[in-house]
Amino acid sequence: MNKEIALKWYKQALHDLVIAERNISIQGYDTASFLAQQSVEKLLKSIFALEGNKIPKTHYIDELAKQLNLSDEIIDNVLDLTVDYTFARYPDVADLLPYEEYTEEIAQAKVARAKKIFELLKDRYREIGEAADE
Repeated sequence: MNKEIALKWYKQALHDLVIAERNISIQGYDTASFLAQQSVEKLLKSIFALEGNKIPKTHYIDELAKQLNLSDEIIDNVLDLTVDYTFARYPDVADLLPYEEYTEEIAQAKVARAKKIFELLKDRYREIGEAADE
């Protein structure tokens, strides 16, 4: 892969994170949580591309984190968001509907966790982060 593809994934990851946060203000807590997961998934895929690796076709961000040999601290943070890929979107995954299950506090915590993952990985994606600022 190349830097251009990595940059696209990274920019979309940033966009998803911004939109996740905005959804909290309109009580879209399930959507905010899903987009927090998506932002991390796209960030991790940007790192695959940046480092010249094929981008895996999976939505399991815990698997992506392990394949990138990320630290236990990052993997622990990622694990909390992994479930939101399905749980936040599908009404038959649990007894309650996703929009009934997610609260403002949960959504805020999910977005904060995604931001923490971005922060913990900043040295790994610094090159494309700087390019995105240009």
